[in-house]
Parts: sequence; C-alpha cells; structure tokens
Amino acid sequence: MRVTKSFTLKDLNSGQKIIIYGAGRYGELALRGLQYLKLQPMFFADRFLAGEERLGIKVIEPSELQNYKDDVILIASYNHFYEMLSFLQDNGNLYYYDILELLKLNYDECILSEYLLDEKRNWQKYEKVIETVVKKGLIIPHCEIVITECCTLKCRDCSDLMQYYTHPENLDINEIIRTFGNFLDSIDGLSELRILGGEPFICKDIYKVIETFQHSEKVKRITIYTNSTIVPSDEVIESLKNDKVSVHMSNYGRICSKLEKLRSIFIQEKINFYVHDYEKWYEIGNLEKRNYSSDIRDMIYQNCMQGKCHTFYRGKFYLCPRSAHGEHLKIFKNGKNEVVDFTDNEIDINKKRKELYILLEKKESLTACDYCNGLNANSKMVEAAIQLEHK
Repeated sequence: MRVTKSFTLKDLNSGQKIIIYGAGRYGELALRGLQYLKLQPMFFADRFLAGEERLGIKVIEPSELQNYKDDVILIASYNHFYEMLSFLQDNGNLYYYDILELLKLNYDECILSEYLLDEKRNWQKYEKVIETVVKKGLIIPHCEIVITECCTLKCRDCSDLMQYYTHPENLDINEIIRTFGNFLDSIDGLSELRILGGEPFICKDIYKVIETFQHSEKVKRITIYTNSTIVPSDEVIESLKNDKVSVHMSNYGRICSKLEKLRSIFIQEKINFYVHDYEKWYEIGNLEKRNYSSDIRDMIYQNCMQGKCHTFYRGKFYLCPRSAHGEHLKIFKNGKNEVVDFTDNEIDINKKRKELYILLEKKESLTACDYCNGLNANSKMVEAAIQLEHK
C-alpha cells in the first residue's frame, strides 16, 4: 500500500476534475481550502448523502468514482480514512490524495463555524490518522470514555441513552484510569480521547482523567463534551490548560444556562474550546426490539454513522454507545465478539489486540442494531434536546 500524498495546486493536471470523497466536516474543510486556491470540485462522493446537495455541490455515490479514475480524489474523512483509501485502491483510482496541506492553508477563518475551526487548527489529529497507513499499527481514530451517567438535562432523543437511567451513577474514576490504561497498553495510539457522560463536569474528579491521559504519548488529543450547564471547579479548569485538550460546548439555546459564562472563562484562561450550535438531531428511536431480518440489520450497521463511535464504558470497549448502554440497562446481551473487556487486573496484551482487531474489522451487524433505527443521512430529524420531565 503506497502512502498518500497531500494534495497541492501543482498536483492538478490540465483537464482533471476534483472530487471530494467525504461530505462531512472534513469535506467542508477540503472545499474551503480548494476555494482559497480558486478551485472548485465537481462533486462530493459520500454514501450517506448521495443524491443530495452539500454546500451547493452534488453528492454522488462512491461507486461512481470508477468513472473518474483519471481525476483527482481527495480523501476528506477522519473516521473512515483507511476504508476510503482501500476502496480507491481496489477501485483502480490513480490520483488520490489526503487533504493535510489544505487543512494547513491560512485563509480567512471567519467562514468556518467554531466547530470546524477547531478541527482545522488541530490538523495534527488528521495527520495521525494518515500515519496509520504507514505504521500499520493498531491506532484508533477516537474513543469516548463515559465517566458518569448523571446529567443536568434529560433529553428525549439522547443517542447515548442517558434518558433511560433511573438511578444514574458517577463512575469510579480510579477504575476508569486503570482499565483505560489497560486499553492503551493494548494499542499503538489513540488520535482523540473524548470524555463525556451524561454531563462530564458533574464528575468532580474529571481532572484526574484529563491529567492522567494528557501525559500519555499514545493519546494525541483530548476533547471534553459538555452541555454547557455547569461551570467546573478551579481544579478542573487548571487541568484544561493544555494544548492537547479542548472543550466541545453544545448550544441548545436557553437550557444551556452557563454557555456564556464558560465561554468567558475559557477565553480568559486561554483554554481551547468551540461551540457547536444544535438545532436538529437525528432520531434513532427507542430501545424496543425491531425483529429485523439479518439482511436489513446488516444494511443498517453498514450504513450507520454511529457504527464507529467507539465507546469505553465500565472497563469495556464497544463499537457504539447503544451497544454499551443497552447491555448495561439489561435490554439485551451483546454477542461474544461485540465487546472487549479490560477489567482484569492483568491482561494478555497480544490477546486483547487480536480481540480488538476482530471487533474493529467486524462486517456483520451488532445485537444493538436490532434495537435501533440506525443513523444515516436519511434518518428523521427532530428538534435537538427536547426535555423529558426529571424524576
């Protein structure tokens, strides 16, 4: 497998079209970089959005890329970089590039949302994903650590299923650090560690997790996801003052009562942050069993945007949050090869690596898929953060 080359203006030959493979966040960043170079792509290619328009540009099916084997294809994805690269190689495309140099371009960043701005400024995490092609090691793009089930909100459509917890708990931080340490010992690198709940700032000891893993060479970046309703303690604020750390602040409107206070503190303390304005969410449904056929279930899994939302919960690694929480809520029991357990005091690293490889390369659907509508570009959209009554 050849290493990808980063696209620059000199790589474009006369008559070649440009297609951006991936129409999500990195697709938009690739587009903005091209526009700065006074270039315009012909299409986006994206299996989730095919047939639609994205930023005024038509989105085609990736299968159609076989008709553009002599044109430039830009791999604009973080979570699916390896799969896209493999697809292009198998497809016979000759001129495929990563977008690292486009991310580094110095253009007017006012056109970017704070969310995209944070992704652009942290181009190193995209670079780390590219490095997996070179190292061929076990490098995970991202993993979400759940540190609490407690939340200040009770969102009806929470995709992480916090609305189903009647007796939510703050989890044992020392146990999280120990078991996640076992997980890190079993891999070669983690591009992004995401800390969430519930509402992670409810957990007063969150600083211990942040401080422990910001010193790990294997963890390249740490992001804390907050619903902007709690101002953390001075001790937690101190732990956030690290170039490796940033805070993702959700904005659902008035219920995010501390958003402006947090923004002010983070600016004053020079803490990396971005605000993501949410008006709509995808609805993936309740936890009732659907009784799908195996073909339908596999199709839901293969097209699911959340199918690689790696979740570390109570010492175990899952492919998605519904798989993790659905099992703990006793809605279903996951199959043998759907979870990797890191709770033992001593682990066999080689064995755990093999288990992780099997899980990460899984092609068949998860047990959780039969309790889910799936999450794809055609999923129903609902108003974000509709509140249920707290009990």
